[in-house]
Amino acid sequence: MLLLGIDLESGGEFNLPAEKNFITEMGMVLWDTDFSQPVQIFSTLIDQGRPIAEEAAEYTGISDEMLKRHGAKPDIRILNRVKELMNLADYLVAHNGRDFDRPLLASFFSAQSHRMPEKIWLDTLHDVDYPRNCASRNLTYLAGFHGILNSFPHRAVTDVLTMLTILARYDLDAVIENAKSPRLVVKAEVSFENRDKAKAKKFGWENAGEGLKYPKSWVRILREKELEPLRKECDFALVILERLKPAGG
Repeated sequence: MLLLGIDLESGGEFNLPAEKNFITEMGMVLWDTDFSQPVQIFSTLIDQGRPIAEEAAEYTGISDEMLKRHGAKPDIRILNRVKELMNLADYLVAHNGRDFDRPLLASFFSAQSHRMPEKIWLDTLHDVDYPRNCASRNLTYLAGFHGILNSFPHRAVTDVLTMLTILARYDLDAVIENAKSPRLVVKAEVSFENRDKAKAKKFGWENAGEGLKYPKSWVRILREKELEPLRKECDFALVILERLKPAGG
């Protein structure tokens, strides 16, 4: 099986919507699961002629001067290479791709009047069932937890290689099943005084993720099969607000 690992670095301020943000670096790795090895690697800086926000430059180490000196222009040649790699892959993989890489890449395609190929996405932030003693799903933490050294964190291609090396240690069929699973938007019925209970169970105030907003509600997205186990853990009621299509499709 061929997986295409994808990571994008951006130059806008943190939490900027995809349509207002811009890509400064692409890293993509075609990974053959039979060998647990990369078979093609694509990496490029992209100079879109926009100044990089200070917090983005500090986070990635990518500067305006780097892009001026080494960045490629965002033209059809990059788009064609990305499409070629995407079409070779059975699945696409990203870490937090659901909220970041996927919409940002779709916006890059749209800006050049192209449509991104339709593929199933696996998300190593959401779709991998990490051990209970794994305290965070941050990629840097996950690398340390699994004994992996990433010499250049927050750079695209090294983050992809780290992500795929971690993924290779898990049951890929289970990850694919999770990505294809029906999902729910669930509301926590808690009072203002008990809001910390909702926070502790990863509910967000008015924001479920993926751009989904629910006024004056503690909400989160979870897989349908996770609902009943979560009910047993909570001493407050859970209400289904919406049913979503699987994240990977």
